[in-house]
Amino acid sequence: MKTTIASLTAALLLGSAGARAAFPPVALAPVSQGELVGPVGLANADDGTNRLFVLDQRGKINIIQNGAVLPTPLLDLSSKLVAERAGFDERGLLGLAFHPNFGQAGAPGADKFYVFYSAPSPLANPDDPVNPINARSTVAEYSVTSVGANTADLGSERILLEFDKPQFNHNGGNLAFGSDGLLYISTGDGGGAGDDDPGHTGGDGSSPPGALGNAQDRTKLLGKILRIDVDGSNGPGGQYGIPGDNPFVGAGGGVREEIYAYGFRNPWRVTFDDGPGGTGRLIVADVGQNLVEEIDFVEKGGNYGWRVKEGTFTFDGAAAPDPVVPLIDPVAQYAHPGANNGLQEFGISITGGEMYRGTQFPELQGKYIFGDFSTAFSPPNGLLLGMEETSPGTFSLSQLNVVGGNPIGQYITAFGRDENGEIYVATRTALAASGLGPSGEPTGAIYHLVAVPEPAGAALLAAAIAAAAARRRIARAAQ
Repeated sequence: MKTTIASLTAALLLGSAGARAAFPPVALAPVSQGELVGPVGLANADDGTNRLFVLDQRGKINIIQNGAVLPTPLLDLSSKLVAERAGFDERGLLGLAFHPNFGQAGAPGADKFYVFYSAPSPLANPDDPVNPINARSTVAEYSVTSVGANTADLGSERILLEFDKPQFNHNGGNLAFGSDGLLYISTGDGGGAGDDDPGHTGGDGSSPPGALGNAQDRTKLLGKILRIDVDGSNGPGGQYGIPGDNPFVGAGGGVREEIYAYGFRNPWRVTFDDGPGGTGRLIVADVGQNLVEEIDFVEKGGNYGWRVKEGTFTFDGAAAPDPVVPLIDPVAQYAHPGANNGLQEFGISITGGEMYRGTQFPELQGKYIFGDFSTAFSPPNGLLLGMEETSPGTFSLSQLNVVGGNPIGQYITAFGRDENGEIYVATRTALAASGLGPSGEPTGAIYHLVAVPEPAGAALLAAAIAAAAARRRIARAAQ
């Protein structure tokens, strides 16, 4: 299917003329429909196989190879996860990253990958009015059964880092290796609302104004971007290292030296612009409270404002960072529907995306493709969005022109890219963490984002996508 769509797109592009919009029309070419349960993450191993790994929120790491979902997952962590909460749940298997040497036989870490998941805490007391503990955020290392294998050993787990959190939501959970070979970890503020509930620094059941909050408290790992060395051992417990140039090394007073940046509410998702021609920027999409969603370019030691601010707007005028430092504004932000605060209005929860650095669609080069989970919690109504730098330091947002319509009628949960820099979108139509529909069927899907010429080319490409999907269904039925 990929070759057919790419060939048709190339032909249409060569045959089209005239001015283009800043963002071309795009289409979602189906890679998997009706097979996956609750996809919340996508990653590649950068090992030359161009496999795409899909995180199922309830524990499986599925593999897409040569355009098909393999019948056996890389790993099933469901036995490690906290029990699913009834209704909507943000906990589960949330992050995946492969060691920089993954797949390089004989090199340290050649068989290693890393996951972020929500485990039951032995200290769990979710109803404690002062210090509730809901789950334990866990970063762990696993090994494949052999270099190049499509299966991993559940018994190979090495827990690097774990910490308790007070509520079920705002987990963060993204993992990504930077060009420095270090692992970057996003964490949410611990959940609840406002970062001033019980279990949040200075907060209690009355949600008092002026609370410091977990995201501003540098003695806590919540509401942060962390940076660790998976091959080191000088961190607490000896299972990871703390890089000597981390910004708060030696700060004392209980400040956590793993912290790279802070002041985040729920960073969902995180990526490096590290493809060919990339800037190397660390891009974080931070989910807002009631009004504003934001995109941040993250700098070492930076304070990104939550809970003092939501985007560029004051959230709690009585709150102040400690220590008092300049708060870094987002590079772009948008409002929730009906906010009426002067910003563009899109949806209710940002889903961070990827900077396009592939070669198949030059019209997307250097553009950040992301989305919003939905315009409302029900029905599913996710939006595909884009950000571009219109002049140095100035960024604009666009609602993309999508073949078939935008909103797309599904929840948008994650973006990822393959080894060639092509972008993929994960969606689902069920809110429950299990990702199952009313009849128990899987509701997750994976799409390849493709650019199309306009106007006639969009209709032709849509027909090609539909035909390819039909062929895929026939092939599956014959298996």
